[in-house]
Amino acid sequence: MPELFGYTPDQDANEEFIASLPHPTLATAGPDLVADDRTVTLYDPLLKCMPQWKRGAQGIGSCVGWGWSLGVDVLAAVEVILKREPESFGGRTLEASVYAFSRVEARGKKRAGRSDGSYGGAAAKAVRDYGTLHYGIDYDGERFDSYSANREKSWGDTGVPDKLEPFAKEHRVGEVTVVDSFGAAAKAIQNGYPVPVCSGQGFTMNRDNDGFCRASGSWSHCMLFCGVRFDRPGLLCANSWGRSNSGPRYPKTMPDAFADCSFWVDASTADRMLRGRDSYAMSGYEGFAPRRIDQWFDTGVF
Repeated sequence: MPELFGYTPDQDANEEFIASLPHPTLATAGPDLVADDRTVTLYDPLLKCMPQWKRGAQGIGSCVGWGWSLGVDVLAAVEVILKREPESFGGRTLEASVYAFSRVEARGKKRAGRSDGSYGGAAAKAVRDYGTLHYGIDYDGERFDSYSANREKSWGDTGVPDKLEPFAKEHRVGEVTVVDSFGAAAKAIQNGYPVPVCSGQGFTMNRDNDGFCRASGSWSHCMLFCGVRFDRPGLLCANSWGRSNSGPRYPKTMPDAFADCSFWVDASTADRMLRGRDSYAMSGYEGFAPRRIDQWFDTGVF
């Protein structure tokens, strides 16, 4: 397990960003949202869109880019599969794009330096204002087919290349809002809105009989909350260290690809993590245009 982190809080800048939001909290962004006692997991739409999906592993302290990129992917899949929006799934978000935008452009910088790290509010501004790039897409002759820690390190200093920014801006998140409690996260997730979580809370890596990992130690880290349950109240947390978790899974039908990188977090621990006010729900992703029928024939699907 690489144990790479990269969450570097900036409380003043984050609070300034929150104050600029039209709907700074979930209570104001979605006053009619409610939660009940259902177990909801948001990995199923993602795996329907990408059946061969496996969680990669960050190579530098870029966890904020990884947590938020997976959140964008889950949001896009929920909108395509569950909310039946007329869009195509664009594939996996390029983590380097969110990470770099959060360090440079979203902060109004020219250079961010060679040290690693970012924070949640900067990533929220990045995906809302600057957008996302994706693996496997041709960007006027430039294409990214595999992960590169060197790319993250370079872009994390200089930002996303200028020629790629117009492409990223075509695929932005419409709204972000602070999630500061287990109850707020439960409402967001049950309504299809994933929650990238930034905190200093660490965990053991082996799940107990209920699928939970015990709070232990300190991680300056960003992960993704993407499930909720109430039999033993908690949130499902996805990490960015590849195959990093073991032990019993919940539900037992959870596919290996997601079980390998995830664990449940008790509600009281989740409350503590979210209390830092640097975790956000996101909604309204500007997706990819639907394929025409003739394009589907071209792929050999039929």
